Amino acid sequence: HRFEQMHAKALRWPTELFDYIGIDPPKNTGFDLERSTAGELVNAARPFENDPYGCNSPVLQQKRMERNPFHRTPPYELTCPELKSLLHWCGPDLIPISELPWGEIKA
Repeated sequence: HRFEQMHAKALRWPTELFDYIGIDPPKNTGFDLERSTAGELVNAARPFENDPYGCNSPVLQQKRMERNPFHRTPPYELTCPELKSLLHWCGPDLIPISELPWGEIKA
């Protein structure tokens, strides 16, 4: 749900070219899928509803800081300069499709 309806939408990726396959753990593992799904909604999906790029919400800013304690910067801009606009976009509006290399993709 989150990847299909939120992240792919924020990337402006054509929906007809997006296919997400999620795999639930086997029931015999004791994994509580219902509880996990509820936690996913509250802790992962909802914060992105009004902040699709995870830049403006204090909750998502904190998550980002905790995932990068050494303040490392990946070299994505150098290895894929076509994505520079996307990598720096913080919304809250969606990035204009014209800013993306796949803006011209016809499915």
